[in-house]
Amino acid sequence: MRSNLSVGIDTAKGIATALDIPLVGVHHMQAHALTPRLMTAIANADESQKHENCTGAKGEQMATLKPAFPFLTLLVSGGHTMLLDSRGLTGHRLLAETGDIAVGQFLDKAARAILLPELLEAPYGRALEEFAFQTIGEYGSTNGSRDQRTIEDPAHAEPCQAQYAYTAPQTQQDLMKRHDSPWGWSLSPPLVERAGGESKRMAYSFAGLLTTVQRLVTQRAADTGGVTLAERRALAQEAADWKGDTIVVSGGVAANKFLRHVLRSILDARGFGHIKLAFPPIELSTDNALMIAWAGVEMLDK
Repeated sequence: MRSNLSVGIDTAKGIATALDIPLVGVHHMQAHALTPRLMTAIANADESQKHENCTGAKGEQMATLKPAFPFLTLLVSGGHTMLLDSRGLTGHRLLAETGDIAVGQFLDKAARAILLPELLEAPYGRALEEFAFQTIGEYGSTNGSRDQRTIEDPAHAEPCQAQYAYTAPQTQQDLMKRHDSPWGWSLSPPLVERAGGESKRMAYSFAGLLTTVQRLVTQRAADTGGVTLAERRALAQEAADWKGDTIVVSGGVAANKFLRHVLRSILDARGFGHIKLAFPPIELSTDNALMIAWAGVEMLDK
């Protein structure tokens, strides 16, 4: 990775020097956070072009990019799980992060433990989600094939509400409850209280949850001779259940439709129904060149 990045930055420096153009440094997680603003800019540019075509006069270019600063950013990916206070293009203050592995890494490894070999295909997090909820109309069929409906609005991407069997917890006590399964196991919420302390501080922890999932599958296979498909699906649904609230949700895991549903449900249940959730289009949730270019444009225009 280091050698690849070195080649990239050295090439960029050479091109910038040869063409006498600015070289703008962009943090790739910053670029994830700014992607919803890119979608606003595209929508505004389209409207401006339509106005020009109809009237012959140039329309006003994107007066306000949305979401406007300040806003909260939840970055969820294979390498990061962090909540940020985003005050400006370069003003992002860390509020909370996972104490061990990232949620994306948890989902990938949980998928490898839960899914049968014939169902395991990259990206593993998406494979786990499709297996967990393949009987839900969100995917259009019972065989797990994806529904091609667009679920984002260009400027403020709000997911349509699938009929998940999920009820948002009304209190902190409800949030911390373990849910027993018909097979006798239950998973602790990844947001757990620190043991031994008097404070009520909370910390994200996915490593312990992953270990529990892996041990469950191994032990059940050893004790019963195999894990049924129904139990695997129940375990997949339980493993996919995490909580959080924000305005901008970015990173590869932001493409997870169940996460989008949970975030909206949590906000509504806790009295924050007026807060809008902004998601990048699913195809721009993972790392991509377009988000880097857009972050560079914003930085250059700053």
